[in-house]
Amino acid sequence: MMNNYQSEDLLHKYKTGTCTDEERAIVESWHIHELNNSDFMPDEAEMDRAGKAIWAGLPIHDDPAAKHKTIPLWLKYTAAASVALILSVGGLYFFKREKEPVSEAESQAIRYKNDVNPGGNKAMLTLADGTKISLDDVANGKIAQQSGIVINKTADGQLVYDVTNNPASNKAPQYNTISTPRGGQYQVNLPDGTRVWLNAASKLKFPSSFIQLKDRKVELSGEAYFEVTKDKKRPFIVSASSQEVEVLGTHFNVNAYPGAAVDKTTLLEGRVKLTQNTKDYILKPGQQAIVGSAVRIAEVDTEDVIAWKNGNFIFTDNDIKTIMEVLERWYDIEVVYEGTQNAIGFNAEISRDKSLIQVLKALEKTGNVKFKIEGRRVIVM
Repeated sequence: MMNNYQSEDLLHKYKTGTCTDEERAIVESWHIHELNNSDFMPDEAEMDRAGKAIWAGLPIHDDPAAKHKTIPLWLKYTAAASVALILSVGGLYFFKREKEPVSEAESQAIRYKNDVNPGGNKAMLTLADGTKISLDDVANGKIAQQSGIVINKTADGQLVYDVTNNPASNKAPQYNTISTPRGGQYQVNLPDGTRVWLNAASKLKFPSSFIQLKDRKVELSGEAYFEVTKDKKRPFIVSASSQEVEVLGTHFNVNAYPGAAVDKTTLLEGRVKLTQNTKDYILKPGQQAIVGSAVRIAEVDTEDVIAWKNGNFIFTDNDIKTIMEVLERWYDIEVVYEGTQNAIGFNAEISRDKSLIQVLKALEKTGNVKFKIEGRRVIVM
């Protein structure tokens, strides 16, 4: 017995005139059986209009010699059968599919025509002189040297700045920038030993040496997790969007993507001072500053906040649009929405190593959402 996909293919071949005589006979026999067992019956006017349209479109009219040939009886019968088939296919075929619902496995096979791999260690390093180095293409080991600093790439996806000689005090600081694309992440060990994990679609600008500077100031766009090396003489400052975060030595996460409604700074260890519009806020471990037109301090689960750095997605009562923003950056996809999206919260913990289909199927198990993948475009239904 044919399944729904074989039936669709056969009907398409019939309507486009590409099926064999045997396939045409199967379609017409099926149609007669269905017509006799249904309430559908087109009226005479519909049959006449459709018959003329089909007859005019038959390929025999393209042959100049055909005007002088006798039209085979089977061709006329085929045209007549086509009339009834075309008029009824919209009702009968889909009526038949209603009686035999598509299974979830069949539905997913239709909607998930291709998969998208997860992101990985990808980044671009831009040196002070404008030189750009693709870190996912360059070989491991020493990749550059500037002002007494050697820059190395390690096998496990880290960029390490090693101080070999004290930079000359009369030289202005040189700034480097490391940026990750959508679908990328990277770890950089700054010259002072501070470790920074960059999430997808993020950028960090920093001096190649802090030795001659009164503070250790870096600029962030996107999301990063910091483990700051203690230095009482030189505070570490992260400038991100409309806020500045100042620390001496601590672990914290900053989420400040361009265009986001709010920025978020979350403290895991130590103590930080956050400044916005000249006003200071002190954070304690386990607290998050939510920065918008005003600043709100909230207690949060820090493991959820830094799940990305540990290789996981953790969604806790998140709406679907918030979740899809995260997936857009990690899988480098475009997301569009069909219909009205409800405000239902989703809860899930999924490895970031999973393919896109695996993540979407996990979300579908809630029964509140369906997805369709078309290339790198995901439709949320």
